[in-house]
Amino acid sequence: MRLWTALLILLLAGCSSTSQNSGSSLPQTAKIDDKSVTTDTMAYRNLAAVIYPRSFETGGVFRVKATGSLEGRVFLNTEYDYRDPRNISIVLSPEIATEFEKKYEMSPEAYFLKKRVLVKGQLVQVKIWFSSNGKRSNKYYYQTHMRVSSLDDISLMNATVSNVG
Repeated sequence: MRLWTALLILLLAGCSSTSQNSGSSLPQTAKIDDKSVTTDTMAYRNLAAVIYPRSFETGGVFRVKATGSLEGRVFLNTEYDYRDPRNISIVLSPEIATEFEKKYEMSPEAYFLKKRVLVKGQLVQVKIWFSSNGKRSNKYYYQTHMRVSSLDDISLMNATVSNVG
């Protein structure tokens, strides 16, 4: 039943996409907001919750409001508070982050902060455990991640639009 619900969400979200990114090879599976030209993060969050623990390859346009890193991974967040349920964390592996720094001679955090990005990746809901005194507690919350698998799968939206148009 959950699979059918996920498929229904994808079908409805896909039908409501706009053609603002026509010409782009990235699929749009959620509605683009006309005012800010970003993807509806709650649609992604709901999809990730329905298909949990599986992932789904998709794409979208997101505004990066905050960044962070942990153990070499870079997180580009769509909300100022990464724990906000509306947040999508775009995750760059340590290898992709290093490749980015070599290519652009700056950190991905600085490069993408406060910009709109076009992203393709694996959408997945992740269980985050709280810890106390270095030990995992029995409390947790969920984050929605979009895992980027290649440096080619993330770019600035303005640069992408000018190249396409």
